[in-house]
Amino acid sequence: MMLPVALFTLSLASLPLLATALGCDRPGRTAGPAPAPPNVAPAPALEGAAQAADGGATPAADAAGAAAGAVDAAAAAAAPLRADGPFVELPVEGFPSAMVSVPIGATARRPVLIASHGNYDRPEWQCQVWRDIAGDGVFVLCPRGVARSDSPSPSDVRFTYESNARLEQEIDAGLAALRARFPEHVDPGAVLYTGFSLGAIMGSAIAARRAALFPRLVLVEGGHDKWTPETAKAFADGGGQRVLFVCAQAGCGAAAAAAAARLEKAGVLARVVRSKEAGHRYDGPVAEETKRALSWAIEGDAAW
Repeated sequence: MMLPVALFTLSLASLPLLATALGCDRPGRTAGPAPAPPNVAPAPALEGAAQAADGGATPAADAAGAAAGAVDAAAAAAAPLRADGPFVELPVEGFPSAMVSVPIGATARRPVLIASHGNYDRPEWQCQVWRDIAGDGVFVLCPRGVARSDSPSPSDVRFTYESNARLEQEIDAGLAALRARFPEHVDPGAVLYTGFSLGAIMGSAIAARRAALFPRLVLVEGGHDKWTPETAKAFADGGGQRVLFVCAQAGCGAAAAAAAARLEKAGVLARVVRSKEAGHRYDGPVAEETKRALSWAIEGDAAW
């Protein structure tokens, strides 16, 4: 089920300050009423464990090859991933809990997708939308950030991120928690980073300095203005491979095209896709366009 994003109507006096400070979710670009939160299950205890691979290596076996074979055998023998529901709450050391869409029933290692939300948003909504986009066979890790004091109510708390450095730390802690929680099922390699609005803006800065971990990006309605020739080169030099921009507004499309040109010049594959004019949002027609283009973003990635 696709859920809309709701942006709270702020007081006129506070709008310019917030728009300048946060750089996203500008006033007047709403996406409908707030959806009900998903049916979230607390993180259950792991049921079952990977069966140990039987039999030893021959005397002539290479030690590194034997170790790699043991890891592959353990992953292949992993018990089906079990959870009380498709979404689990994941405790993260030093940060608020994250939301995770889990590949229930998986018996092998599955890739990880980071879904960073926008300002005045919720990780639950990102996880729901991205589970529909990417499917139920991958992990979708949705960092929470910090609660906003101007949330609509105690039962409808909205979140933001303090800085890209702080979000980077929260993602690292979340990945560590996810790998500890599902050690036989989480792929240990590179991660697909996706972000909407504020999450896209901050993700561009993070990926420029952490391209080895985030070589592929999907940036929805944001993140294009951060790709200077210098950051594009840093991303390419660090191992950056592909950047997909998804836009629902004409202004976003023009800026994303300019950013894509800078990335291509630096040696990174880049693509811009547009949904029909839909306002500043990531669900509905924007999610449909993202889903159609996702195969390009993950093309050639063995983990997928």
